Amino acid sequence: TRMNEPAINQEASGVYETSLVPSENLSLVWNKIEKYLKRSAKRSGGRENIEDIFYRILSKKTNLWIVFDTGSLEITGAQVTFFNIYPTGKKMLNLDHTGGKNMQDWVEQGIDTMIKFAKENDCDGLEGVGRHGQWHWVKNKKGWKRPSSVYEYEFEEKK
Repeated sequence: TRMNEPAINQEASGVYETSLVPSENLSLVWNKIEKYLKRSAKRSGGRENIEDIFYRILSKKTNLWIVFDTGSLEITGAQVTFFNIYPTGKKMLNLDHTGGKNMQDWVEQGIDTMIKFAKENDCDGLEGVGRHGQWHWVKNKKGWKRPSSVYEYEFEEKK
């Protein structure tokens, strides 16, 4: 290599990986992903704010995943998950918060990673509540269904 050539290829490769981030490493990636998760928190209807998400990850109540470009190492997305174990014993991997940019480039690979993780942890499947537009990512995939949508009505006097 020549002296003026970079040692690391800084160009985006268009190849993405999804990686679990141990809670003790949260501070290493937080400033890169906070903006993605903040948008998701705003859509929660007052159920959760960005600080809640941070502390749930830190206390290991939820898992944090990052999506990054393997060429540039740029973090382009984040996913928060948790195991939801129902009274019947059914165990689901809940896709709690998802956010990022250029999701069309990495969402397929991210879903595959979530499915693999869920199976490795003896889950019966994946579940999540999301905005209506998220359905289009999985509607043509075998096995995915949308058994219900979540709607809400908040009493005015409680605001």
